[in-house]
Formats: sequence, C-alpha cells, structure tokens
Amino acid sequence: MKLKLKQYAWDGLNNTVIIFIIILLLFIALTVAVVSGSLDAWDATFLDWVRHFHHPSLMILARVSYFLGEAEVAVFIVIAGLGFLCWKRYWKEAQVLAISAMGVLILIDQILKPWFGRVRPAPGLIDVHGKSYPSGHVSGNLMLYLYLSYLVSFHFPKWGTFLYVISTILVAMMGWASIYLNIHWFTDLIGGVCIAYLGFLFCITLLKSISKKYRNF
Repeated sequence: MKLKLKQYAWDGLNNTVIIFIIILLLFIALTVAVVSGSLDAWDATFLDWVRHFHHPSLMILARVSYFLGEAEVAVFIVIAGLGFLCWKRYWKEAQVLAISAMGVLILIDQILKPWFGRVRPAPGLIDVHGKSYPSGHVSGNLMLYLYLSYLVSFHFPKWGTFLYVISTILVAMMGWASIYLNIHWFTDLIGGVCIAYLGFLFCITLLKSISKKYRNF
C-alpha cells in the first residue's frame, strides 16, 4: 500500500512539473512576441473592435467588474480567507495562502512589470498607473480564486466544478473590463493567465509537500 501511494504521489508530481513547464514555455514565447512588438498590431486591432460595443450599461458593468479585481478587494478576500483558515486551525493552508498572495504581488508589480516596461493603451477610461504586462488583475485574482476553490473542493468535492467555473467567469469579467476600459492589451491578460496557473500549481505543490492529506487529491 505504501509503495502504491508513493508511486501515485510521484506520478502526480511528474504531471504537475510537465504542466508547469508547458505553461512556462507558453509564457516565455508570448513574452518574446510582446517585447518584440510583433503582436502590437493585433492588440490594437482587437481594442478597436471592442470599442465598437460602447454602451452606458456596459460601461457600468465594466467599472464594477474592474473594481472587483482591485487590490483593495483582493486584500480583503485574502485577509478574510486567512482569518477563516486560522479560526479553523488550518495553519498550513493559511501559510500557503499568505506566501502565494505576497509572492504574486512582488512578482508582478516589483519584477515583471518594471522589467518588461510595456506601456498601457491610451487614453484609459479610468485613471490607472503603472506598466501593463502581464495583467496583475488577472494573475493575482485568478490564482487566489483557484486556490480557494481547491481548498473548498477538497472538503466539498461536489462544489469543485462549480467553484472553478465561477472563478474563471469572474476573472474573465475582470479581464474583459480592463480591455473595455482601455487599460490593458489582450496579450496582457493572456500573460496574466499564464502567471496565475503557474502560481496555482506552485500553491498546490507546496501545500501537498507540507500536508500529507492533500497528496492524493
């Protein structure tokens, strides 16, 4: 039995590493294309197409969706999540949440965005500062919601698919809003999705390494 469990864990780790490498290679390929400017014309064309759907009701929806992805909202969700996990004495889950939330913030805002230095579309319909690639809204929120969905689905498996779908739709709305409000290029969002899944894979791998109960999930 022990041998089978070890083999299963090893196979699961191998699969995670393979997926991680594939996503990382996709991100690198996208980044090279973005930095070289070969996708600029496509990004501009896509933004022009989105502008044709301008409508007051869509503007309100975009502003609300973008606000839900703001750092203040994400911080509130992280703090609430940490509070709940600590209250339930899920110390290891809380540690991973804290590490991942702080890690993605530093990675996006302090390393990747300044390094690539991509300028946002102009003029934006709301006042947003900083560089553009990759999208911090998409990367931070998607990783956060995927990790929380993973934790909930571990205890309530029937909710798993529903939570993952809702998380994806919610972050997709945030991404659409950033395009509609002329704040991000579409390729910024794709880069953010790649970072989010890399971060999510890191989260669950770290959690499985420090907590045995998750190793076969």
